[in-house]
Amino acid sequence: MPDAASTDLPTREFLLVLDRPLEPADEERLRSEGLEDAAPLTENGHGMLAVGRQAATLTDAVASAVTQVRAAGLEVVRVLGPETDLVALSTVARRLGRTYESVRLLAAGKRGPGGFPVPVSGDGAALYSWTAVAAWAREHLDAPVQPDDDARVIAAADHLLAARALVARDEREALLAALV
Repeated sequence: MPDAASTDLPTREFLLVLDRPLEPADEERLRSEGLEDAAPLTENGHGMLAVGRQAATLTDAVASAVTQVRAAGLEVVRVLGPETDLVALSTVARRLGRTYESVRLLAAGKRGPGGFPVPVSGDGAALYSWTAVAAWAREHLDAPVQPDDDARVIAAADHLLAARALVARDEREALLAALV
């Protein structure tokens, strides 16, 4: 039960994606580790936890929830916020209030100051980190995109968890495991 001081803290909401579906015994272990503020879900064969945690910062909320999930014997492979960080150029155009062609030319370096963030995925349809694109647009285009520190924290945590999940499966990547 939260103490009186913690009730003044804002509630931070995010979704943790687990490495496997949840079983009834998992849910009991999660509760015993202190995850009473997480609602279990299953989607596309993955267990998920919708977390609404009171914490001073989103970083504190995500880190403590991931630690508790691991203590319960499960692994977190992703963390998601209300909006996805991985976006196509069409979404970038909509969020910046520009045409697709304008954004495509910026991304290709054919217009603007250059230095548009590189795609996170390069095979097939390119996906970009909205957090990186928004920061670039604020700096180089004076775009009225407000910094979203929560989106940046979610994106960073998601990338770190995804990297950790990949490295853990291959012991030959010991150097990467040490870095992550």
